[in-house]
Amino acid sequence: MLFFFSCKKEKANYGSDFTRGYYPLKIGRYITYEMDSTLWDDFLKVKTVKKYQVRYIVADTFRDNSKRLSYRIDVLKRTSETLPWIKHRVYYATPTDTHMEYVEENLRFIKIIFPLSNNITWDGNSMISSTDQDYTYFQGWVYSYSNLGLGFNNGKAFFDNTVMISQADETLNDPELHPDTYAYRTFGREVYAFDIGMVYREMTHWTYQPTIGYRSGYSVVLRAVDHN
Repeated sequence: MLFFFSCKKEKANYGSDFTRGYYPLKIGRYITYEMDSTLWDDFLKVKTVKKYQVRYIVADTFRDNSKRLSYRIDVLKRTSETLPWIKHRVYYATPTDTHMEYVEENLRFIKIIFPLSNNITWDGNSMISSTDQDYTYFQGWVYSYSNLGLGFNNGKAFFDNTVMISQADETLNDPELHPDTYAYRTFGREVYAFDIGMVYREMTHWTYQPTIGYRSGYSVVLRAVDHN
């Protein structure tokens, strides 16, 4: 079933910069997602695909090491909507005068810069260390806004006032066509709806070594299906 979510809040609710409404932070707010998770294991040479429900809840506030007001976001997870939620992870969001910082798995991203406007670009991964070999693929991403104010269908629901943030789209070779050649794929994209928050996320990263003959990496897709 395809749901329709309408975003009709007044711009004044977010002060002089109404675009802050694309990343609302208030204790008790939540978004529920259908998550598709794919893992390529080059050691076992298997591809594992799993489906979950996850819920992001703005749970509390605190002051970070720089005394800035920050928000704790609890992530709950379950394998079926008939099962109870289980606490899975904790993320953090810190709004500043110019941007929104987001800490996930000890990585700090600049998810959004304010005010939003089409075609603005920034280095959203500039706070991730370039010396950590596990995360070198995050280097050089150029985030950019597009489709500000337009509707978006995430495959589960339609949202009528959104902004798309393109983060990365890099491909080298295709292991299905050229199994003797090194290949990789890195893709990142998020969509935010006004007065709701993130309603779609796609993150894919894998590499292929011809000496192993199998991909190594992951892909995660989140589609919002419910919120308050």
